Amino acid sequence: MTESAHEALRIVLGSGLPERDEAIARLIASGRSSLAFILGDEACRYRLLARAINWDRVLIAYRGPTVLGYAAFKHHRRGPFSPGFGPFRDEFGRLRGGARYLLFIITECREWYYGFYLYGLRVIKPARHQGVATALLTETFGQARQAGYDRVELEVQVKNQNAQQLYTQQGFVRVRTTPVNWLGRLLPFPAVVNMRRTLKPQP
Repeated sequence: MTESAHEALRIVLGSGLPERDEAIARLIASGRSSLAFILGDEACRYRLLARAINWDRVLIAYRGPTVLGYAAFKHHRRGPFSPGFGPFRDEFGRLRGGARYLLFIITECREWYYGFYLYGLRVIKPARHQGVATALLTETFGQARQAGYDRVELEVQVKNQNAQQLYTQQGFVRVRTTPVNWLGRLLPFPAVVNMRRTLKPQP
């Protein structure tokens, strides 16, 4: 085993980082692959979102200096990204960029339905099955309590059975399946399962 494998896992709120980390920004911005038809491929998503990260809505997992993953969340109508129109215009042009920006804002507003929403969870492949996701979720539950919420909700694609199993193991229960919602009738959004975890009061 390497020396870093013996080091303790640390979870840090992004706003507590001493300076903006480009590698972390790239990892966070690479998410939202389900919106590729709006945000483009991974490189494009980085250009659109990396400079618009709300670091107080992101938890980052470290072992030593190595970033292992992150959890992003949304509450009080504020999530991990707040891009303006400019990056979309620069990337796609004024008309196409405007259309894509509007669609992105619609998807963001749709999630206001939830109180505290787990926006994204990702662990790099070499660090999976080592308790990183569990640690990130535990810290996310703490963030929800601090913000005054008694439950955390999320959406996961129906076809993503591994993620559903993880969330079930962490106390989430299935609330409903949305095969085609009002947005899905117009755009190629995947069918999702809404899951919820009720938080026990702190002793």
